[in-house]
Amino acid sequence: MRWLYFLALALTIGALGFRLVVVRGLAVPPAVERRLLLLAAAGVVGVLEVGIAAFLLRCEDVLQLPFGKFLYGDLSPISGGTRYGKVFVAMTLGFALVAAFVYLAWLLERKSFLVPALALALVFAGGLSVSGHDAVDPGSSWKSELADWVHLSAVSLWIGGLVALAIAVWPVAPSLRREVFVRFSRFATVLVALVLAAGTYLAIVRLPAFHDLWRAGYGRVLLVKLALVALVLAWGGVHRFLVQPALAGAGDGFLVRVGRSVAGESIAAIAVLLVAAVLVDSKPPQPGPSSASSRSAYAGAVGSSSWRK
Repeated sequence: MRWLYFLALALTIGALGFRLVVVRGLAVPPAVERRLLLLAAAGVVGVLEVGIAAFLLRCEDVLQLPFGKFLYGDLSPISGGTRYGKVFVAMTLGFALVAAFVYLAWLLERKSFLVPALALALVFAGGLSVSGHDAVDPGSSWKSELADWVHLSAVSLWIGGLVALAIAVWPVAPSLRREVFVRFSRFATVLVALVLAAGTYLAIVRLPAFHDLWRAGYGRVLLVKLALVALVLAWGGVHRFLVQPALAGAGDGFLVRVGRSVAGESIAAIAVLLVAAVLVDSKPPQPGPSSASSRSAYAGAVGSSSWRK
């Protein structure tokens, strides 16, 4: 469920960012506009529906009730009395507004409604950052929350943009392929820099020692994620430095193969989201307690995070 949520979030933010940043100022064919709106709409509906399902599953796990009795259970102590519940309610209402703006953009055929949709999506995606490891675990601070939000936002724009390029542009707009490919390569370079910078900082915060990378379960999952990210980065590097210069005089056959390669990179990037979902469910290694006060603070943090888990 968490993987589906990350994927839906990436489709929402990525499709909106792709339309407003990557293809800004271009004569976008109606078929491309329609596909980008469909991607954004599918993403935001997924965020809402998967988010509700995940919340209910988490509540069922916390309350330890049979499903028949759970249907009549009172969830207000969780939804209104915990950090996780309050963030869930805020994010659900926020993405409902995103869905409304995407619908208005389609209904009135005005892309200006996509601007507040993207802004709201980016803001409320931060709910994951203020209710996750980087908000309640030892060593957390506003800096770790900010870094997590930057990491999540950049990844969503990057992976969602890849999917938009592969699905919304390449199959239906041959005349835009070269220009959009070059634009997205430049945009992705900035996003990758943000992903690496924020990810490096978070790894330093979450891992007390370097050997935790291979000794702790969290570190081993992180290594798998890093390996997949390296694969996607290498794939993107081939596109950026080898494929892009060859696009000027390329024939249709070459462009078709490039489209397949972009689709393959998108699938590899989606696999990164799957490992990220596993990583979020893992517990970072506990730093060695140096005093009674530090042990007390850690116990308090774990207690506050039990609802989030």
